[in-house]
Amino acid sequence: MSPSQQSSAASPAYEPISEAGSQDWGRRRRRAVAAVAAAAAFTGVAAVAALRGHRAGGQQLRHPLEGAALQVKSATWVQGEDFDSQAPKMDIDVEYVVDGGWGTNYDHIPTPEMCAAMCQGVDKCNAYTWVKDAGLPGCPSQCWLKSSVGVKKEAKGLVSGVPPPRKHFIAAPLGVDGPGGKLYCFALMQPEGYERGLLKWQQENKVGIFGCDIAAVYSNKEITVAPDVVTEVVNSTLKCGYGGDSGTALNAWIFIAVWQKVIEVGDYKKAEWVVKADPDAVFFPDRLGRLLAKHHGAGYINNCKYGMHGPIEVFSTRAIDTLADDYKKSWDGKAPKTCVTGQHFGQWGEDMFM
Repeated sequence: MSPSQQSSAASPAYEPISEAGSQDWGRRRRRAVAAVAAAAAFTGVAAVAALRGHRAGGQQLRHPLEGAALQVKSATWVQGEDFDSQAPKMDIDVEYVVDGGWGTNYDHIPTPEMCAAMCQGVDKCNAYTWVKDAGLPGCPSQCWLKSSVGVKKEAKGLVSGVPPPRKHFIAAPLGVDGPGGKLYCFALMQPEGYERGLLKWQQENKVGIFGCDIAAVYSNKEITVAPDVVTEVVNSTLKCGYGGDSGTALNAWIFIAVWQKVIEVGDYKKAEWVVKADPDAVFFPDRLGRLLAKHHGAGYINNCKYGMHGPIEVFSTRAIDTLADDYKKSWDGKAPKTCVTGQHFGQWGEDMFM
């Protein structure tokens, strides 16, 4: 069924002609880095929220900015109208039809600019098609990444294009001795999977947590991540269930064990700020340092209007000292007594707990 045919269907779902044949779809569910866009603007973290890929025939999307303040536009998209475009000229109301080849898709991608940027970040992506309204709850838009342009076909509500030229990483500025004070930065690493590789690359290029004054990696096993980088061992399986209103990891108890180990190691006391960053968070310590210079005396930095989110968490050393005192109040010193007895966080993740 083509996009134009779907407009009359009871449950609209975009099925691109381009990905209907045989192809390598790879993993259907994946997580792209992480954090709320507000975190990127506020703390220098550009982490992407969890995105889910679906095979052709899955539901599609709606624009996230809804309300009286939003003036609905009749055009599918006007490139460069709301902000300067970073992408080559887009084909509006056009689908790129590809017969076979590689492809994948992501839900809830609000603009074709973001879709173009996602294509830019994947070496084998040479074209994309953005669907304005794919019928998904919430933000209804969808992004399809493709191996080639293929045949151009008119399709109302779709925007297609090719990615911006790919840039090659050279170096990132360090956050050492920043104006906000010294940074103690750490990440919790799963012993298996891709996180070790990400952290090894960060250490080799002195980026992410390794651009801070002091860096550390925690895990539940002693692992050599890179030369001179060996994990601090946490007393936890690092396994948890998923649930709550967002179906996220209920990992508060994991991080209760992590923070207990951070306090036990004690290196955080050598800095003014303590930063926990996910291994797959794109984090710029130099930018964070400049922002922290404006927040001397703060206990922690909020990175989202809905509350602090976990891809990056920033606390003053004084705040962690206070947390350490609460650990001492518990009978075994392994959990912060006031927090554990005074709050119900069975359906919370560690960011809500902190």
